[in-house]
Amino acid sequence: MEINSEGVDPVVISVEGEVDLATSPRLAQALESALGTGATTTIRIDLSKVEFMDSAGLRVLVAARRRAEEAGVGLVLHEPHDRVRRIIEITGLTGVFGLA
Repeated sequence: MEINSEGVDPVVISVEGEVDLATSPRLAQALESALGTGATTTIRIDLSKVEFMDSAGLRVLVAARRRAEEAGVGLVLHEPHDRVRRIIEITGLTGVFGLA
């Protein structure tokens, strides 16, 4: 998995590859860093190049969403790959992430 973070407001976190049990801690760390800056109102997570995500990855996204809400920061999933979108739909999280 490769993660690139750029910008200040919005912070754009581009993720590429697979997000699973082994790689999800890196995504969690990138999201925590973005939330910890205090200088942003929106974090956009570009998932267009993520071809696989398991429950560990979803758990990271849900936790980040909760933390962002508490901090008053918007969290947007940008162009999730069809496979990732399908996982989000199956788990009933489309409304949580505004993908409905």
